[in-house]
Amino acid sequence: MIKTLLKSLLLLATLGYLVFALIKVSRPTQEMVCTGVEYMFTDSDQIRLIDQPMVESLLAKNDFAPKGKILADIDMTDIIERLSANPYIDTVTCYHTASGKLCIRITPRHPLLHVYAQDGDEFYVDEEGCIMPAGGIAADLPVVTGQVTRKMASTRLMSLGNLLQNDEYWHGQAQQIVIDEKGWVEIIPRYSGQRILLGEPKDLEEKLARVRLFYEKSMPKVGWNKYSIINAIYKDQIICTK
Repeated sequence: MIKTLLKSLLLLATLGYLVFALIKVSRPTQEMVCTGVEYMFTDSDQIRLIDQPMVESLLAKNDFAPKGKILADIDMTDIIERLSANPYIDTVTCYHTASGKLCIRITPRHPLLHVYAQDGDEFYVDEEGCIMPAGGIAADLPVVTGQVTRKMASTRLMSLGNLLQNDEYWHGQAQQIVIDEKGWVEIIPRYSGQRILLGEPKDLEEKLARVRLFYEKSMPKVGWNKYSIINAIYKDQIICTK
């Protein structure tokens, strides 16, 4: 009985100490004052349509001034919801450090194409097919013109945009993408100025690989100004027009 009682008393003492320690450790956090705000973007080497001053401006509209406030009184969920509502932001994470600094980590959306539709609609398309309003920070992107709709841009053209973005050769080559009334694709390169006809927006990787091979093997021999149209619509063929 004595051994059992001692064990129970020891267990109670241990639990009491743990509760005391938790209260001791958590109390400073609950009373800690915010020492400042740090903004972090996860894509420092990519094009983005929003920057720190724009984020600060968004939060300032709701009288966001956390410095000097108790950290426990800062509604970080509200900060996340407000920033996540911005069309140029993909995800937001908000937390505080042991030193009392409030950290806001932002993953912006990455634009692939800048669309100027023939009906006057203007917007950006990101790598996931998300449509974003034109504006924000100016971005050097391939321009899409002609008979293009938002649905087409967010599906078939999004795939082309990802292909151009991830292809080392075509990333800097494609300046303009033209969509005709049939929905067929034409690319105007940045430097040669020729028209590259790709036809329906399918098998584009194979078509562009064929055009690249023609550029690298044949164009240096015949001259870059010899042809005005490079037709890669038909399988295993390149048809050139002077």
